[in-house]
Amino acid sequence: MRWLVATLLTAVLSGCGGPFIGTSVEGRPIEALTFGAGRPLVLIVGSIHGNEPEGLPAVAALIERWTESPPPARSRVIPDLNPDATANRTRGNARGVDLNRNWPTANFRPSRTHGPAPLSEPESLALARELARHPPDLVIVCHSIRSGPFVNFDGPAGELAARFAAAAGLNDPRWRVVPDMGYGTPGSLGTYLGVERGVPILTVEFSRGHDPDAAARALIAGVGAVLDAHPATVRDPTR
Repeated sequence: MRWLVATLLTAVLSGCGGPFIGTSVEGRPIEALTFGAGRPLVLIVGSIHGNEPEGLPAVAALIERWTESPPPARSRVIPDLNPDATANRTRGNARGVDLNRNWPTANFRPSRTHGPAPLSEPESLALARELARHPPDLVIVCHSIRSGPFVNFDGPAGELAARFAAAAGLNDPRWRVVPDMGYGTPGSLGTYLGVERGVPILTVEFSRGHDPDAAARALIAGVGAVLDAHPATVRDPTR
């Protein structure tokens, strides 16, 4: 049932009217929606691994909230970067490549699951072009893991991660900051943006099977706290 809900959410979100930034291997659209104005520019990715669908309903709730009341800063939302994997219930895309290991980092190594070369996949290439067109001040990517929920971070995002976890934890004390995942992540988006380019990036790890309503409350609260705390937002005289 959870897979069906995730697939239906992706189908519904594909009709939200935002611009398409690319298509998947199997031709499914990848969409980015824009909300709010001013700084910082925040990019939120609802799903990058199809076997971690817990972020999809949470991002759907965030989109609904921002449709009614725009955020205090310009925010771009990619509901699902990997729609083929969501439909097929897999981690990798339709070619079996993990999109979170397909980035041009110093530690990238070609393989069957990492891709023959950085950005070899249309989905990761679509996101790379999005980053070039709309350079973000902060990136938030939704994942899930059995040991969740927690927030991991790369780059100068430790304070923002703490604020996210504190806000999310008001309704669920399990939320915490985990600075180190405890395993290597060669070719990851976090390494590409956070470590090598200094762009703050938060990895929001819901627990597997996370209650959708609780996940939505956590994401909405956490993102709100991060936007209020981001230096670019605080300095913006238009707020």
